[in-house]
Amino acid sequence: MQVAYLNPHIVTEKNQLIELIYDENLVLAAELLYEAKAVEDLIRTSSNLYIGKVKDGKEYEIEIQSPFAKKQKSSCDCVFFKNTGVCKHIIAGLLQIRASIHQTNEKKIAHQIDPKPKKFSSLNSTHILEEITHEDLVAFVKNYARSDKKFSIQLKVTFARKVDLTDNADKYKTILNAIVRPNTGQESRANSSDVRALIQVLEDFEDQINDCIALGQFREAFNIFSTSFSKLEYVIHYYTYHAEKLHTLQKNYHSIISYFLREKLPQELRSDLLSFLTDMAARSYYHYSDINNNIVGLIYKEFSTKEKHKLTELLHTLIEQRPTKEVSYLLALWIIVKGKYTPKETDIFKQYSFLTIEICDILIGAGHENHALKILESQYKRNKHVKDIVSRLVFLYVRIKDIEKLIETATLAYYKSGDARYLEILKKETDEATYQKTMVEMETRLISDGADPDLIIRLYKKEENWSGLLHFIAGTKSLELLKNHDGILFKHERNGLIMLYLYLISTYLNEHMGDISFQYMETLKNHLARQKMELLVDKIGELIREKYHNRPRLTELFGV
Repeated sequence: MQVAYLNPHIVTEKNQLIELIYDENLVLAAELLYEAKAVEDLIRTSSNLYIGKVKDGKEYEIEIQSPFAKKQKSSCDCVFFKNTGVCKHIIAGLLQIRASIHQTNEKKIAHQIDPKPKKFSSLNSTHILEEITHEDLVAFVKNYARSDKKFSIQLKVTFARKVDLTDNADKYKTILNAIVRPNTGQESRANSSDVRALIQVLEDFEDQINDCIALGQFREAFNIFSTSFSKLEYVIHYYTYHAEKLHTLQKNYHSIISYFLREKLPQELRSDLLSFLTDMAARSYYHYSDINNNIVGLIYKEFSTKEKHKLTELLHTLIEQRPTKEVSYLLALWIIVKGKYTPKETDIFKQYSFLTIEICDILIGAGHENHALKILESQYKRNKHVKDIVSRLVFLYVRIKDIEKLIETATLAYYKSGDARYLEILKKETDEATYQKTMVEMETRLISDGADPDLIIRLYKKEENWSGLLHFIAGTKSLELLKNHDGILFKHERNGLIMLYLYLISTYLNEHMGDISFQYMETLKNHLARQKMELLVDKIGELIREKYHNRPRLTELFGV
């Protein structure tokens, strides 16, 4: 085995003497892994946490917090570690960390031993940082931060988490207020450039919040989130610059709420988070325009049944205060939080009945079809003619597979509107036998109720029931109705059409004489000519020759 000789100027600290601290066999196995370069992607985070992988037949993930310190903690997903609390993979990681520390120290010592300045072929940031002293770098950063506001802010944004204050939330508030001040007057208003700079910082803070949550640093994540989220909503309310980017950030920050709530937070922190969010939900600059991205919709499940009245009272207050464009979302949230819609809940809806359809669409979009269904059914009892209510009920009955109510609602909708799409829905959602039975019942009802003939005719056409259509028109004894639909009947039921025309013409000529009958028959002949029904014209001519040869104007008209 190779022996690593250390620089004689470097003294290994006692807590880095891995070979003496751990079991000899484990150390030997770890050295083999280390020398085989099995330790990969070992990185150090800002909180002195090392994360990496060790290839040993398969990949094992290792984490080492504060290596070589008394508070050192580690974890590995191998079975040996789970049983003993230590393993060769962790020790291999420690060997790599120690080597890295020694390498850094060697560079420092080399610089002290050989004070001759190095010569480089070019000037770049890396060369400068290698050559200048720590004191020079600090002095430069301080001076630059004093003279350049952007640099100063970015410095604070990048390293704020490393500095503890009495109130850690205050440091983030200070940073954000330095970019966009509270709106106390026209002179203090931010410009487009300020808002753009704020967006960049909020994006940086968004990443830091997610990092903190991933590392379990929940209190720090909350400190950054609470100040950043408040500022974001405040700026969206007061400024119109860069609206698209701000609303993208708004969605991302609402998603962070969900990330928080999925974690096992300490009870005190969870309480602080919910208290902050409840307060935020009531602020005048926080608006409700998205049923999926709003505080109440994200947190209401965190409250017990008894506690939810706090949210419903808040929503009730907001409903009375906010503009109409927000009321629809607030009423939808009010129903979601209540978890029911009964006669007791209808009172608050009375003055907003004009928003019923919009509220139901919001509920359906949020996956709360059951609430939307109850609201629509209560409205349907009083407003069966309102197309928007009916169409949504039909959609929901299809969704929940309630065939009985679907048939009842769709057939009545057809009676009221004559819209054939309801028939298409019935045909698609019911079996053949049920559909045919429904059509027969619908036909019978329409005829018995003396409904608009056009409704009945549409039904026949939809079902391509040409004999039924012919029979129905025959029952009306209307030549005009027959004229309106003779084109399609000539194509599908030609003989029956000819017989019906001859019958109705005979009836008409028996009852009408003189100019009136001549003019009507002339109009009819022209109509049939346009429809290219010469066969029918010839048959009418034969009828006139046989029964009405004593009426010369008619015989002349039909060339008899």
